Amino acid sequence: MPMSTTTQPPVLLLGADENESLPILANLHRHGVPIAAAAPRRLSMGLFSRYPTWKLISPDPNAEPEKFVDWVEQTVRGGEYPVTMVCGETATWLMAQARERLAPYTRLPLVDVSKFYLCRDKSKTMKEAARLGIPAPQTWYPDDVGIEAVAAAIPVYPVVLKPCISNGARGICYPKNAEELKTMYAATRADYKACIVQEFVPHSGMQYKAEVILDAAGKSVCGGVYDKPRFYPPTGGSSTLNSTVDRPDILDYATRFLQGIGWYGMGDCDFIEDPRDRVPKLMEVNPRFTRSIKILVEAGLEYPYLLYRLALGLPIEPQFAYKKGLYLRYFLSDSVWFLRSKNRFKAKPSFFWFFGRNLRDEIFSWADPLPTVAFVVMFFSRLLNAKSRQAMLRTKTK
Repeated sequence: MPMSTTTQPPVLLLGADENESLPILANLHRHGVPIAAAAPRRLSMGLFSRYPTWKLISPDPNAEPEKFVDWVEQTVRGGEYPVTMVCGETATWLMAQARERLAPYTRLPLVDVSKFYLCRDKSKTMKEAARLGIPAPQTWYPDDVGIEAVAAAIPVYPVVLKPCISNGARGICYPKNAEELKTMYAATRADYKACIVQEFVPHSGMQYKAEVILDAAGKSVCGGVYDKPRFYPPTGGSSTLNSTVDRPDILDYATRFLQGIGWYGMGDCDFIEDPRDRVPKLMEVNPRFTRSIKILVEAGLEYPYLLYRLALGLPIEPQFAYKKGLYLRYFLSDSVWFLRSKNRFKAKPSFFWFFGRNLRDEIFSWADPLPTVAFVVMFFSRLLNAKSRQAMLRTKTK
């Protein structure tokens, strides 16, 4: 690796093929941090970016997890990268498990693996929410008491059946009666293993995300909230449009939950406001950077640089003031939403709003346009593969 010409210690950024790598690269570059971006393939958004100082090819954490971890250890062993940051669910989970193994060589601003798993597993998350008094949908645990007991205990259908570990609403279904629940549970468990069952919160309630950073003492040093006016699949899933909002109540719930379990680093808490009682209820916690983190970075909250300083043990000036009413659009996903949503012409803001001072795109940036080229090529190449296409478009039904 060439020597850095700045006084800031370099950072190794893993998962530079993920959407969320782009705002991380831009924010760290803005502060003069030398970055080595790593991805499993050369055709990756982060490796097409102008911001990395060095560009590396790593093993694929999804296909070769052990080789990926070994590669990271070999890469950081010489001490060139005092900080390692990571994007992507699988890569982040692997790094959380390897955190102590890598501690002699590099610092990862990740919580210890037991707390990480507590939030990765939705059943454990919901049990902790109940213990801490954080509002959440009523939840049943068929893996604890059996699906027959759960089906008999549910007072009102439909309910939500979801895997304990998944992302982007994959595996979620909505049984309309006890027999459907039992049938769908067997199929979902075969695909995803452990599951939970929750009361159905009407989708007319707005969904929110609260992003929080806690330091080693458990103090909140950064936090913001944005909503999800549109998401795909339209029945509930990953956001295609977000906007920053002022919801101190949601930020407080998220902070209380993370502090209550002894959190450290970045935590992303998903809520839905129940239209029946107007109470925001915790749905899940992501112990990692999420795809839409760009909206809060663009709004003025510098999560990547704060985490970088946190890893180095440097002082942090807390950040909680951010621009409200800023929108972030994931255009290709939003286009699929348009094709499949019954509300395509009634949505506010309109799908046909393409330009504006308060509108950003999740991928495209005039300051760094080449990652969009990589993204488009990758997107359409994946569409040619039936299995990848099914996963992207969520076309499989149970």
